[in-house]
Amino acid sequence: MLHEPSGHPPGPKLNFVATEGLGPGGHSLSVCTESHAAETARALDEAVARMRRGERQRFLVGTGHGACTCEGAAFEYIVNLEFELRARKVRDRADIVWITNEYELGDFGMGGMHIRRGGYVTPSKIFAESLFAERGIRWITRAHVRKVEPGRAHYETVEGDTREATFDFAMLLPPFSGVGLTALDRSGADVTPKVFQPNGFTRVDADYTAKPYEEWSARDWPSTYQSAAYPNVFAAGIAFSPPHAISRPRQTPSGAPVAPAPPRTGMPSAMIGKAVARSIVDMLRGAKGPTQKASMAAMGAACVASAGANPFTGTAVSMTVFPIVPDFERYPEYGRDLDFTFGEVGLAGHWIKILLHHLFLYKAKLRPGWSLIPE
Repeated sequence: MLHEPSGHPPGPKLNFVATEGLGPGGHSLSVCTESHAAETARALDEAVARMRRGERQRFLVGTGHGACTCEGAAFEYIVNLEFELRARKVRDRADIVWITNEYELGDFGMGGMHIRRGGYVTPSKIFAESLFAERGIRWITRAHVRKVEPGRAHYETVEGDTREATFDFAMLLPPFSGVGLTALDRSGADVTPKVFQPNGFTRVDADYTAKPYEEWSARDWPSTYQSAAYPNVFAAGIAFSPPHAISRPRQTPSGAPVAPAPPRTGMPSAMIGKAVARSIVDMLRGAKGPTQKASMAAMGAACVASAGANPFTGTAVSMTVFPIVPDFERYPEYGRDLDFTFGEVGLAGHWIKILLHHLFLYKAKLRPGWSLIPE
């Protein structure tokens, strides 16, 4: 039996309390829920109004804790923010700064990626830095935000520097955790540690043995997402607990983590969810165990991140990566197959983004032929 604390919806818990003063109700904004996004849109309108009156505004966007995931969501927000300020003709009065727990730009919680183009192999660090430099966005990397006050974010770096970033407008993502379920067996005994990791996410068929970064392997990652303790329990998408990060974990001299958590929303969640659903159907029909696998170390993913929402002047960052979790045994040099790892910025990507938007809504409504639309 699982008991869920009241007030928490299904999915990850937005752990704003991990950083003092972070989030709505604190001193920064968020785009993690519909209401958060609406509040942030209103704040942006107010900032633009002040700029039109001649005021200068400081925008701070990124991660609000050293253990955050979903850097990609904040990345998408900041490049759209810069585009929107240009569209509203107030860009010259805006200072835009990116703050992140990534060791280098373009890490995205998956250890970065390499792209082969024109006979050269380019790391995503260069890809992301070029994008920011072209748009006049400054960046702060390797940072753990310790505290957010009105107009001021205090942070510490892996080098041990303690600094402040001032702002008029801050959109900072929180770290995620499980919602805090309590698991009881038939006798009423608490078996929560058997079912969940300390972070609240579900233990599945992964290798959770603590080991140094140099010993991490693609084989550590789960493939069926079945609980080892209870075969009738599965955890798909962001509900499962990764065995470890993908990026190399680091910490500040004071011990604070500066370690991007693995991204597992979007396309990976959909593919994992489909595999879990089919396994459950097969087990209900008599199969003795899961019949489908969807390891993130054996699947690729595509992401189209908007970098300006306009059908004529907008752009999007289109990326594919295979596999999501690097496998240095199969691909010793880069951990991934460069024939299936790609990145490009352009208007075509924006049109793909629009097309995918309508296709996914069509699929979600189970319209005729929905099952033919891929994840």
